[in-house]
Amino acid sequence: MLMLSIVDIAASVVFKMPYFTVIGAIGIDIVEVKSVFENLKQHEKSVEEVQKTLQKLFENRESIQALITFLNTQNRRKNHATKRTPQQQSFKHSP
Repeated sequence: MLMLSIVDIAASVVFKMPYFTVIGAIGIDIVEVKSVFENLKQHEKSVEEVQKTLQKLFENRESIQALITFLNTQNRRKNHATKRTPQQQSFKHSP
């Protein structure tokens, strides 16, 4: 844009309006609009992927609940097996 402004200053002898800067700004706007539309297409694709994933989760809700229950029981067993008594907690190793 700076170069176009410099050209406009030089061309101000002939032209009364900064045509080169305006043309450059229009070009930049066109590029930005194109970029926005490309990003919208990508956003629509990601929304579709999220919808498909949620649909799969809802279809497999029972198996997911069973898996969560299984993992919770395994976690409880692990925590129960590793709990220390108050005597074990107060015991400190001396170096």
